[in-house]
Amino acid sequence: MIIQELQRLQTEHGYLPRQALRQLADRLAVPHYRIQEVASFYPHFRLFAGEAEEAEGRKALPQIEVAVCRDMACRLRGAAQITEQLQGVAERNATIAIHEVSCLGRCDRAPAVRVHTNSGDHCVRNLLGRSPAEVSDIVARMASATPETADTLPDDKDGLLPHSAETWKMNAYAGQSADQRYAALRQWLSVLQNPPSTRAKPTDAPPSAGRDDKPAHPIIAALWTANLLGMGGAGGRAWKKWDEVLRAKGHTKYVVCNGDESEPGTFKDREIFLRTPYLVIEGMILAGLLLRAKKGYIYIRHEYEEQIAAVRAEIERARKLGLCGKSILGTELGFELEVFVSPGGYICGEQTALIQAIQDERAEPRNRPPELQTNGLWDMPTLLNNVETFAWVPAILTQGNSDGAWYSALGQPKSLPVKENATPHYQGARFFSVSGDVAQPGVYEVPIGITLGELIDHYCGGIKDGLPLKAVATSGPSAGFLPATIPLDAFSPRVRQKLADHCLVSAGDKEFQLRRLPLELGVVRDLNLMLGGGIVVYASDADLVDQAVACLRFYQSESCGKCVPCRIGSTKLVEIGEDLQAGRLTAAEIESLLANPGGRVLDLAQAMAETAICGLGNVAPNPLRTLLSYFPSDVRRHVRAEQ
Repeated sequence: MIIQELQRLQTEHGYLPRQALRQLADRLAVPHYRIQEVASFYPHFRLFAGEAEEAEGRKALPQIEVAVCRDMACRLRGAAQITEQLQGVAERNATIAIHEVSCLGRCDRAPAVRVHTNSGDHCVRNLLGRSPAEVSDIVARMASATPETADTLPDDKDGLLPHSAETWKMNAYAGQSADQRYAALRQWLSVLQNPPSTRAKPTDAPPSAGRDDKPAHPIIAALWTANLLGMGGAGGRAWKKWDEVLRAKGHTKYVVCNGDESEPGTFKDREIFLRTPYLVIEGMILAGLLLRAKKGYIYIRHEYEEQIAAVRAEIERARKLGLCGKSILGTELGFELEVFVSPGGYICGEQTALIQAIQDERAEPRNRPPELQTNGLWDMPTLLNNVETFAWVPAILTQGNSDGAWYSALGQPKSLPVKENATPHYQGARFFSVSGDVAQPGVYEVPIGITLGELIDHYCGGIKDGLPLKAVATSGPSAGFLPATIPLDAFSPRVRQKLADHCLVSAGDKEFQLRRLPLELGVVRDLNLMLGGGIVVYASDADLVDQAVACLRFYQSESCGKCVPCRIGSTKLVEIGEDLQAGRLTAAEIESLLANPGGRVLDLAQAMAETAICGLGNVAPNPLRTLLSYFPSDVRRHVRAEQ
């Protein structure tokens, strides 16, 4: 309740009044420091240090607050110029405040700007894909708008964006009426009421299996056959999580959907929430009933107002139909579901930090083990999956023979020769968010194993203006930047062999063409690369030094600060990046950054990776490391001449 109450106060006042916080502590019967420690952690909340500061701050509270995204695609599309021009508007009007923020989840319509009104109805408007002059003009008009004229001002809503949800294979109810939804729940209800209690042997294992015995429960067995993976980036096996929570001991269990989606370049869950909320909800209800869970939480970032409304409306609709809540479809089974609105912060996307937030704690990652499957929400067994993972479950359980084979067969055929006992195709389908220098940025459902080149050319319309491909960030900023061609000697002997095994290079090749990369986690990991849900594409005219520094600033800003090496290391990386960009480093100093041993960047990367509790410490150096490794011509333009 603490975070929800803080969000209400923030919306009502534009900040958190000290008196209101004391009253909140009394009403919830918690110490005042508990309120303060939570409120001070999250960037969404505005606090003042003391009574005098609050009195002054309240007087100076801006009428209009403009948040400009500073990350990746938005920076590529001129966000810095928008910020600069808006600063001029703010200098002429003291009621306007301008600040830069981390990714807003609208990378397909970059640059993204959000305008908050701290008076009247405290509304929020999105201005997406507009020029600096347009944004400045709209903001100036908003500052002088009356309640009557405010409604005429632009608001670029997500719901107005054309979409292809009716063609998604994931959408098992495409073309059907709303009354025909939740067929998977109805079909499997008797199994959920009378689950098996033994574990089957892998006598009917698919050719690619051998990974673990096939689970006894037919729903989990279908996920096993499908080879459904976690779609949040980690790529864990969905069936294994479900099975572990099922077997975990605990008088109460929970199901949590991670819809935080704050990684720059990632926005696929935004579309799934908005277009097909019933798929996510049905997937969670199925999981909840299977696991005999008490309750489920759908965690959604607070910038997704339309998505929050859509999911809440669908939950209420499901409840009225007897599909959610107590006595589902007249049975003794029950499962409650609610939306938890994130108080902000990239770190909340880390699964244990997200759990901390739901518990009204600071969103600081936990040490692991124990895992969430045994000790999750309120120390109880908890199933946590990504939005897309839950959304695939209804189709897996209703399409074909309802055994998962339909989903498995959606994958792209493999290059020959295929290894013995392996499937002749990759398994499944998935969604990618694609932004940057492509002709048609957006969210695309594709067969797993499709190549990066096919995604760019066949789905996204190719590179903008017909320019050559320069680089791709295959997992937002986390993977850094990969060039269009990578020299084979940049790979270890083991990885070079893997490239040959996957038929990605031929005898005599000196380079690997990145366009040939199959978008499949197993292949990508064989090559020591990363693949996430957000892909940012860069054409030949992109300034990757500027992009790398922006990514370094993102990680510095979003580090929760719990791990000292991560907190200090991310700051040191920004300092190095800014020195490089400003031309303060000589060629020798730049070359020494990746020296082994003793290179400053490598030393920082090693220290952060070995000591960080969560993944941020592992990935924060990657933008700078890959820039220095693969893009010497970009770096040379910033070298300081020797004296």
